[in-house]
Amino acid sequence: NLSRSVRFKKENVILVGLMPGLKEAKKSEINLYLRPLVDELEKLYKGVRVQTYQCPNSTTIHAALFMVACDIPAAQKVCGFMSNTSTNACHKCNHQFSRLAGTSLVDYSGFDFSKWLLRTKNDNCKDAEVWRNATTEAERHHFEVENDVCWSELHCLQYFDVVRCMLIDPMHNLFLGTAK
Repeated sequence: NLSRSVRFKKENVILVGLMPGLKEAKKSEINLYLRPLVDELEKLYKGVRVQTYQCPNSTTIHAALFMVACDIPAAQKVCGFMSNTSTNACHKCNHQFSRLAGTSLVDYSGFDFSKWLLRTKNDNCKDAEVWRNATTEAERHHFEVENDVCWSELHCLQYFDVVRCMLIDPMHNLFLGTAK
């Protein structure tokens, strides 16, 4: 809980990782970068012993991933959701949208939130595991269209809920025109 004046100084910021490359990473590549991070987060959640200035004989610290904040495409890839071209394009609910007649475009009209079922962490994890255990690309594609979910290494974090803890960065979403 550092004050704004010191929060972003380099001695107070942890760079988790950078993904190299000249173009955007594919969904299948994201998990290769997430796996080492998830391994470390699992250890930190259980607790690790470290020496500090105040505790030279060491103390146990715990840490956890609290949220994922990215623009929409990155958040979907990192958290295991499909693109907004899926007929189940919302990561918070299970509403199935229809396609506009004669096109592949999704029809987002007909908003009646009272009839929409919210996604749960358990259902999302089950759908992601079904996707991960599929034996063919055709099976995976079927589950992607049906559930809007694929596997993310973040599903391995028992305490983390990708449905509730995926936030869309407002700078990207509003100011750069991601949401149109």
